[in-house]
Amino acid sequence: MFWLKSLSCLLVFVLTLALVNSRARLRRLMWVLVFSGAFQAVYGSLMVMSGLEWGFFFHKDTGQGVATGTFINRNHLAGYLELCLALGIGLLLAGLEEERVLGWRQRLRHWVRTLLGPKLRLRVLLAAMVVGLVMTHSRMGNSAFFTSLLVTGGLWLVATGRRSWSGPLLLLGSLLLIDTFIVGHWFGVERVMQRIEQTRIETEQRRYVAEDTLAPVRDFWRTGSGAGSFYTVYPAYRDGIVQGFYDHAHNDYLELAVETGLPGSALLLFIALPSWWMGMRAMWRRRRRLYRGAGFAVIMAGIAFAMHSSVDFNLQIPSNAILFVVLLALGWVAAYQRPSEN
Repeated sequence: MFWLKSLSCLLVFVLTLALVNSRARLRRLMWVLVFSGAFQAVYGSLMVMSGLEWGFFFHKDTGQGVATGTFINRNHLAGYLELCLALGIGLLLAGLEEERVLGWRQRLRHWVRTLLGPKLRLRVLLAAMVVGLVMTHSRMGNSAFFTSLLVTGGLWLVATGRRSWSGPLLLLGSLLLIDTFIVGHWFGVERVMQRIEQTRIETEQRRYVAEDTLAPVRDFWRTGSGAGSFYTVYPAYRDGIVQGFYDHAHNDYLELAVETGLPGSALLLFIALPSWWMGMRAMWRRRRRLYRGAGFAVIMAGIAFAMHSSVDFNLQIPSNAILFVVLLALGWVAAYQRPSEN
């Protein structure tokens, strides 16, 4: 099964490179994924607010009171929304016009058009996804989103130059202020902050799971214990402090190191790091804003997923892994697609 999942991810990567061969297809793919994330967010939010608490065609036994969408675990919905939000914000930045106005009235009209013009539909979808992310109450999911947005937003401002700061600053600022602290306030952002404030390393059981996992990493660092074998290997190393059954390490890096050894971990970095660099290259060097927006999405998604994977196992969920691979491929598309292609 591990081999089949890996082969599927490889083929999706190749198909993305082969089929996203024009700006129109790139834009269409990004929009489809944004709509997908918005559907998950709206569905998950409605299930919580209505009290129906249905997952994917069945009543939820766990995760009641928080948004999970069609996922079982709220953290995996949060991971999916992190990637879709990155694509949506990339599209929003790609739609910015070059600002050539000088007077304050023209500038004000430009800002109003930026916030309430044709991009309003996209902003509504982004707001829906932010609400869905907040309603997951996922601590690292929300932290990873905000951190990746701030870091990548700063990189975008540096890459675009000082003359073009006002539009991106207004958009990114409005995302943080309106979509998060105002809209999110009505849907439980204070509960997320409370969960983060109450988090203590001493009481987090996942901390002890991670510490226990270091031992099998040392024992199997050459070839790994075998794909999918974590749940059978871990009990032999488990400390008495850890209670319950763990079929995953809640840390993608450690789980991959246990099952495939350091060569497997190195292979993941060999695939991910060049793709992120291509996203950075697109954001810095491409002139067409769609490619730069796609590069932004790749960088933001990479930062968010890198953070979230340290405490969860999003890469073990096929939908999240596939979407992550698509974004890695988009880094190469954004960096090297020929401008002459429509």
